[in-house]
Amino acid sequence: MFQPQSRFAEYDHHLTTDMGSKPSTVQEKQTRSASVPNGRKPPPYHSRQIPPPKPPKTKKDDIFDLEQYKYVDDYVLNAPPKLMMGSFKELIRYLTAEEDWDDLAKARAIFRWVTAIDVYSLKVDSDPPTHSPLEYFTKIQKNQGNHAHLVSGLCQMAGLPCVIISGMNKSAAYEIGSKCERKQMGAQWNAVYIKEDWRFMDAFWASACVVGKKSSEWTLVDNDGNLTQEDEGESEGETQHRINEFYFLPDPDQLIWTHFPDEQDWQLLTKPITVKDYENHVYVRERFYYLGVNYTPDSELKCILTTKNGEISLPFSLPPDRSEFYRFKYMLYKNKSAGGDQSGVDVNLDRFVLFEHTSDSLRFALRFPIAGKFKMDIFGLDVRQSDIFDLTCTYLIHCPDAQKNCLPLPDCPPIGWGFGGDAKAAGLEAKSHDGAIIITKDGKVEIKLGAHKDIRLHQLLKNTIVDEATLSKYAVIREENGEFIVDLRLPQGGEYALKLYANEDGEDGEAGNVLNYLIKCNEKNLSNKPFPNITDGFIGKKSIADTLGVKALSHKDGKIHSKDGRTRLEFQAKNNMELVCELHSNDPNATKHMKVYPKEVNGKWIFDVDMPIEGEYSVNIFAKKKGDENKRIYNVYSYMIESDGHELEDGEDNESKGDEDSKEEIKVVTETVQTSEREILIPVPKGYDNVVACLHRRHADDPPNAQELDFMEQDGMKIFKATFDEYGEYMMDLYQKDENGQLKNLARYQVNRKPASELYEDDARLLMDQLQADMNKNREDEERMQNEADKELGALKRDIQRAMDLKDPEMLERSIAAFEATNPPENDKLLQKAKRLLELLRAKEELNTASHNRSLQDLDKAIARAKAANYDSLLDLQIVMAGRLRDQLHRIEKLRHSVLNMDNRTIAEIRTYGNPPDGVHQSLQAAFLLLGHSKKDVKVWKTCQSILGKTGRDSVMRHISGFDPKDCYLDVALSAKTVIEPYSLEQIRDVSAGAATFFVWAKGMIEEVEATGGAQKPEDKMKDTTTKKGNAAGGGKKKRK
Repeated sequence: MFQPQSRFAEYDHHLTTDMGSKPSTVQEKQTRSASVPNGRKPPPYHSRQIPPPKPPKTKKDDIFDLEQYKYVDDYVLNAPPKLMMGSFKELIRYLTAEEDWDDLAKARAIFRWVTAIDVYSLKVDSDPPTHSPLEYFTKIQKNQGNHAHLVSGLCQMAGLPCVIISGMNKSAAYEIGSKCERKQMGAQWNAVYIKEDWRFMDAFWASACVVGKKSSEWTLVDNDGNLTQEDEGESEGETQHRINEFYFLPDPDQLIWTHFPDEQDWQLLTKPITVKDYENHVYVRERFYYLGVNYTPDSELKCILTTKNGEISLPFSLPPDRSEFYRFKYMLYKNKSAGGDQSGVDVNLDRFVLFEHTSDSLRFALRFPIAGKFKMDIFGLDVRQSDIFDLTCTYLIHCPDAQKNCLPLPDCPPIGWGFGGDAKAAGLEAKSHDGAIIITKDGKVEIKLGAHKDIRLHQLLKNTIVDEATLSKYAVIREENGEFIVDLRLPQGGEYALKLYANEDGEDGEAGNVLNYLIKCNEKNLSNKPFPNITDGFIGKKSIADTLGVKALSHKDGKIHSKDGRTRLEFQAKNNMELVCELHSNDPNATKHMKVYPKEVNGKWIFDVDMPIEGEYSVNIFAKKKGDENKRIYNVYSYMIESDGHELEDGEDNESKGDEDSKEEIKVVTETVQTSEREILIPVPKGYDNVVACLHRRHADDPPNAQELDFMEQDGMKIFKATFDEYGEYMMDLYQKDENGQLKNLARYQVNRKPASELYEDDARLLMDQLQADMNKNREDEERMQNEADKELGALKRDIQRAMDLKDPEMLERSIAAFEATNPPENDKLLQKAKRLLELLRAKEELNTASHNRSLQDLDKAIARAKAANYDSLLDLQIVMAGRLRDQLHRIEKLRHSVLNMDNRTIAEIRTYGNPPDGVHQSLQAAFLLLGHSKKDVKVWKTCQSILGKTGRDSVMRHISGFDPKDCYLDVALSAKTVIEPYSLEQIRDVSAGAATFFVWAKGMIEEVEATGGAQKPEDKMKDTTTKKGNAAGGGKKKRK
């Protein structure tokens, strides 16, 4: 062991003289007995001996409960401030005044008093009294003393054997994964003898933490689902005062991985570790132990790991009895100087990390689409005790080779995958599946969940290839006998995310995400048909039914079996309400013969449903006010009916065995679009007159709102104007309504409204294009497609039809190529339809890419191609939205050029104002606020003059040239709006043409930000990742010193 450093020696002499003893290092192996206060019995060991070091017989939790020693803390924290100015004898007399306190209570008193002092914030105006506690704290400030010497001296004065242990620790200055250097990592801490065992104590680590330390070596590529590409930058951070109870009597097997003593005996371990073990071990911190996280037989114990085939798994175990209160997050960084694919630094890797959190396990499975060196920080918290995520452990991961054909995950839910605390808090119980991953061979999955309280459950199915509007037809949920049952029919092989959301029954608004499953299916030849239409994917009564006064009289359950092919549905409704019905089947032959006979008598509505063709049907009941001009309808009940069928009436033909191509085609526009705008225009497919719309927010229970939807005619087009006050995912179904109140589905649009800065962030196709990866699922698929010519013609046709149903351009292109290899007739109807659809899908992709890139030139070309490829109104909505974006970008560009074209004399004129006319300063102030200058700075006219005079990369013109309203925060735009709102353009133009140009630009940019909602702030993103069920928000990440 190292002796105390020489700079401490002189002061140590005065400190221990005042205390009556000399603080010991471990090498001295001795201690002097302090005078025993109050005439107590001397300690049961020789005054010049200390008990030898050996592992403690019990754990910390066996001897210490914080609540049981609260009385000690309360006493110590009420110590008179004058003790800081007095002698150490006075201090120790106060800390040990209670005669019935045992050694543990005295050790606690000393620890709590020392750690209560915020050393690095102490301000001493004059020299403190000699040999006083305050004087020693000022020495610590100057690095002329330390906490270990102070604690040792106080313990000895209290009659407690105490040693100073010298060694290494992995403080904030330690670079994780680097070689341990004793000189750079030297530190001291204490061991105190309590209840016949040695126990560790580190008052410094218990009272000081370093916040905000960063290394410019790393780029943040994934912040637990919050997309980012931030350079960490270089910062030493700042030391803050925060009490950490872990460092009071920590168990040796937990402290060892951050505190390595010079002398092996003072590890206090039955199996001591080596320096190499210490150096190589995963970097683990106290939050890991607080949460009871543990390693599994498959856990990685080394700090530096290497991937195998581009992937790696990091599993841990959790205590099942309390893990429901735990929340975890992670941050993934890429090393900028470690070689590999440097272009990949610009790739968000959130969709390549599977974060699994169940009742007894925590696992991170990473797959890397790029090579390189990565750092993985894992944070955790217990929501009962804190709202701050603290570091649990860190790994360095070397990926020499990217995973081949690495597809992203279908989603990256912040709460992770699997049945965890959020699901339990929502009142759910896993009946059939509690793990994160579900494997299915045939693509059919049934998930059962118990419910311990009245909740509403919503589902959302996602895939990297198939869009969400299409997938909404492949998942349904129902409540039966106190259980929720989720049924899936996957349309093709691959990975799917099933996201479940819960609201308490009767609670309005967006439901929180409480449970996520990753569904995997490796079958390449699935042919599952979708479910018949269920408007919102929930079978049964909808939450809005009570609000609208509609009640089912005949069937309370949503699933019905009709043995004779006929069913009567009866409802009671308010007299001012009208009910309409959609009867749906995916079988064209069944669609031809099915019928509904509605009637109403004194508020009682009856729907006689006739389903002569055996099969699966759905009935959706909608309500609207009688005589209301608004064309909006509300879904109040949905039923899934299994019909055994019956004989057809005379003269009716059953075409169930006819050729698929000869059957009547059911054309329903099904699209998913993304927007940042609060209002969007949705065109009605051409050729239909009495069209009504059903709009709902997915995974939400919203009350009726007549202002959300308006019908209008514009330029010969029939249009619904939808208003989305909140960000979220919305579903809108358009129906043709006949004179009998029967509905026929014409279109289904999913509209995802996001902040402008986040549009297309989770678009898997764009991500794969960025990675320049092959969108084929794997090489086996390629080889299979190369040999498709050997297939029978019927199988090839089915492949084409499946690709058309899923609107998968890659699959469709391969299927067409395989079919053409058989030399089919040029006028083959299926082939012509497939080629036409493929061109439409490629045109749609081009529209999305151009919209994502916000390129005017590309948008013009993409819109022209989309118009040429459009048929059956399939791209009407995308063309309208792309046109609006193009017009928006035209306007932005025009405003930008109006400023950039100002001559130098005009700008010089503005700068010459000593006291500018009213409105001039405000016009520039608003513009500079938008450009990122602080409100405090731009309030001063001289500062505005200075900003206007800057040149080069800091010039105003350069910043305006690069300004994009999608990246501007809404509150900034609103602040700028407040500044110029009292003025009109005419007022400004009358006093300064130059200021008027800035006024027009600022006003235009503010309007653009308001229309799209602006960029979302990082702290708002963090709030969005928590559920309404009590998840704690994320807080700052702090590393201990």
